[in-house]
Amino acid sequence: MILLNLLIRGLITGAIYSLTSMGIVLILSTTLVMNFAQGDMGMLLAYFAFFMLARQIPYPVVFVIVILIGILLGFLFEKYLMSRARKTSHLGMVMITLALTMIFEGFVGYTFSTMPLLFPKAISGDPLQIFGVIIDKHDLFTFIVSIIIVIVLFIILYKTKIGIAARSLAEDEFGARILGIPINSIYLFIWMTAFAIAGVSGILVAGRQTLEPHFMVVIQLKGFMAAVLGGMNSIIGSVLGGFLLGMIENLVSFYIPQIKDSFSLILIVLVLLFLPQGIFGKKEVRRA
Repeated sequence: MILLNLLIRGLITGAIYSLTSMGIVLILSTTLVMNFAQGDMGMLLAYFAFFMLARQIPYPVVFVIVILIGILLGFLFEKYLMSRARKTSHLGMVMITLALTMIFEGFVGYTFSTMPLLFPKAISGDPLQIFGVIIDKHDLFTFIVSIIIVIVLFIILYKTKIGIAARSLAEDEFGARILGIPINSIYLFIWMTAFAIAGVSGILVAGRQTLEPHFMVVIQLKGFMAAVLGGMNSIIGSVLGGFLLGMIENLVSFYIPQIKDSFSLILIVLVLLFLPQGIFGKKEVRRA
C-alpha cells in the first residue's frame, strides 16, 4: 500500500513536470532555443488568475481566460521579440528568455506583492480515498487536467496540419522551407502553445502551494531535468520523462531521504554521460 501511495503521488507530481518539460522541448525542438522562462510564464499567468479569482470570477472561466491570455502573450512575444532576434543572434534569443524571467518576477513583485499569497484550490473539501490511497481533490484535478492537456496537444501535433508542419520543422528546417511550410506561422503557433501550457501548469502548481514570485523556479528546473531524462528531441519522451522523474523522486524521498535533494541531479548527470539523447529520445547520427 505504501508503494502504491508513493507511485500515485509520483504520477501527480510527474504530471506537472511533464507539462513544463513538454513546453521546453516543444520550443527547443522547433526553434533551437532553450526557454529559461517557461516556469515564470506560468508564474505570471498564475498571478493573473489569482487577481481574477479574488474577484469571485468562477474557476473554469479563469482557466479559459488564462489560456487565452497565454496565447496572446505568446503571439506578442514571438511577433515583436523573438522574430527580430532570430535575424541577428541565436544567443540573443536565449538571453531574451533569461531576461523575461527577471522582468516577470519584477513585475509581479511590484504589481502584486513579494509576500506569499494563498492561491485557492480548484476543488476543496475532504480528500478522496482511491484504492486505499488518500488523495487531495486538487491533486486529482491536477493529474486529470494535465493528462487532458497532454492528449489534446498530441492530437494537435499528430493529427492537424499545423501540428504536422511543426514536427516537420523540428525534424528539418531547411526541408520544411523547401516544402513551402509557413515557418513564421509555425513559430507563432509554438510560442502561443508554450505560453498556454505554462498558464495551465502555473494554476495547477499554485493550488498546491503558496503563490510568490519564485514559486515556479523549481518546477522549471524539474521540467528541464525531465526533458533531459526523457529526451530533449522527443515530445513523447519529455512527457514520459516527467512522470518517471516524479515517481523516482517520491520513491527516493521515502526510502532514501538522505539523498532526496541530490539524487535527481545525480540521475541527470548519469543520463547525460551514458544516454545523452535521453531514455526515450532519438539518437542523432552525424554525417561526415
